[in-house]
Amino acid sequence: MANRRLPTSLLLVIPLVLAVGAYARVLGGGLVFDDVQVVQENPALADLPGVLRGWSGGLLHGGRPTTEVALALTQVLGGPSPRSFHLTSLLLHLATVVLVFLFTRAVLRLAGRGPGSLPAVVVAGLFALHPMQSEAVSYVSQCSEVLASGLYVATLLVLLRADRTGPGLRGALLGAAALVLSTLGMGAKAIVATAPLSWLLLVAVVPRRGPAEGSARWRWRIALVVPLVLVDLLVVRGALVSVVGRPDAGFSVPRSAPGNYFLTQWRAVVTYLRLLIWPTGQNADWSFPMSSRLAEPDVLAAGALLTLLVAGAAVLGWRCRRGDGPGAASGRAAAYGVAWFFLLLAPTSSFLPVADVMVEHRVYLASWGVFLGVVLGGEALLAHVPAGRRTLAAVLCVGAAWVALATTLHRRNAVWESDLALWTDAVSKSPGKARPRLGLGVALAQRGDQAGAADQFTAGLKRAPADAIGLRTSLHHNLGIALVMLGRSEEALEHLRQAVGLDPTTTTPAQTLALALWETGDAAGAEREARAVLDRAPDSPTAARVMGQARMAAGDDAGALPFIEQAVRARPSDGAVRYDLGAVYANLGRIAEACNSWRVVLRLPSVGGAHEAARQGLSILACPPQGLR
Repeated sequence: MANRRLPTSLLLVIPLVLAVGAYARVLGGGLVFDDVQVVQENPALADLPGVLRGWSGGLLHGGRPTTEVALALTQVLGGPSPRSFHLTSLLLHLATVVLVFLFTRAVLRLAGRGPGSLPAVVVAGLFALHPMQSEAVSYVSQCSEVLASGLYVATLLVLLRADRTGPGLRGALLGAAALVLSTLGMGAKAIVATAPLSWLLLVAVVPRRGPAEGSARWRWRIALVVPLVLVDLLVVRGALVSVVGRPDAGFSVPRSAPGNYFLTQWRAVVTYLRLLIWPTGQNADWSFPMSSRLAEPDVLAAGALLTLLVAGAAVLGWRCRRGDGPGAASGRAAAYGVAWFFLLLAPTSSFLPVADVMVEHRVYLASWGVFLGVVLGGEALLAHVPAGRRTLAAVLCVGAAWVALATTLHRRNAVWESDLALWTDAVSKSPGKARPRLGLGVALAQRGDQAGAADQFTAGLKRAPADAIGLRTSLHHNLGIALVMLGRSEEALEHLRQAVGLDPTTTTPAQTLALALWETGDAAGAEREARAVLDRAPDSPTAARVMGQARMAAGDDAGALPFIEQAVRARPSDGAVRYDLGAVYANLGRIAEACNSWRVVLRLPSVGGAHEAARQGLSILACPPQGLR
């Protein structure tokens, strides 16, 4: 019987298993940073049919409807627990790794490397295990990056098949499939807008240059990408319109002129390259100062390095354009990898300002170009090793790289296990930045350390730019809450009033101010603030409760009742609000309803002595035991 060897592609199982082990520690972690808003407090995720109905509108107005569908489907299938969303992110990453393997193999075959899969396995392994991927995978909000990347690569694979198939019914169907995949990808993240150019560059640069291809072949290629480009233009236009006037992205970002942002990105891209080569010092919230002049030494050095890299890739691609051997094929593929890296970063790392100048998840798919170049360069170096030792050297190098990356990835994922771990790490690496202080303060407050939280909020206010209105509002508001909890209500009122003054359009600080005024004994001021909140947000439970308490204090129990009932409907499990409802019923002589309300209080978690107060009320009213009439 002939000796049949297992396919080399099965070696991909090794990095996939290592990736599962490295990300396993995050599966039991919580939701952090923007995850709270995007997932935990997003009511749309409970309405999958509604999300599906709104897909096209979201696509054309700067949204990420494909990501919302994925998150809503996750909630339907796995429930609202953080584990379900982390598992979805991991599964999307593993699927993208497989697609990256298939794409790498296709690129190398197109270059003339033959059917071998080993370099593609190594590249996919680096992609699966590199610690720089942790932010895209472990940070649930950025599953949009992973989802868009998978759809991006799938689009290119289908376009390659359509190109080989040529005009005809089957080719047209493949073109339609590529259009669907690309459009879905644009609904995940607009990085997919560069896919048509990536593909055209691939078929123009990577194959060996022989006799000029006929115009019919290029007419077919153009016909394949034109529908994709038209959809991309529509979506990008909607995205640009959606960021007009916003402080986080677009041409309205404070202190971020397009020219300065472009110069700053030279330094950012060099930092990305350094982290891909040596992943130490990763940070979820980089403090990265803007550059304003070309003459700055760091800008000049970064520009020179990037120019050298681009020029070197161009020279390599030109010199290898007609070669037949594996060395020339690898040269063309490596040159394409460099172009890929810069092209994939172009939407966020060129002229369009984004408030977060440097963010690690942006390198997720762009990193493939670097990994391809590193693997092909390493392969060229191994060619100088004696043939008898070459296989052993390759196995040792690849194995050591995978194990080292998996170990580092596992350690890096520790910061994504909880908000406290994330922000403690970010504060230690960006001590002069305000936002990590806000995040750490909120994490400490949620764990009962109000004094530590107040210290972080105070430190954040000292570091927050004067024009960062949203950030300063949040810092003042959260500091006010912490000071109330510490019994320092007079100080709290000052910060809460500043929060209301900074951003009068939001009602959250005003609600807290109304509550703080009530607790300091200023019933009239509390009622005034609560009424102003209810005028703008009639469903506010906090303002409704304060209004009810103020009306009760004024002896108007009948006027208090609808407000307290509104607060109970909004917070049915809040024992303190339930106690207030019983008190109103008792004052109005509705004894049976008062007794029932206080019995419910005893079945809920105790809040602010609500259990003891309810027992006293039941005793005073001589309420019969539960079940007796």
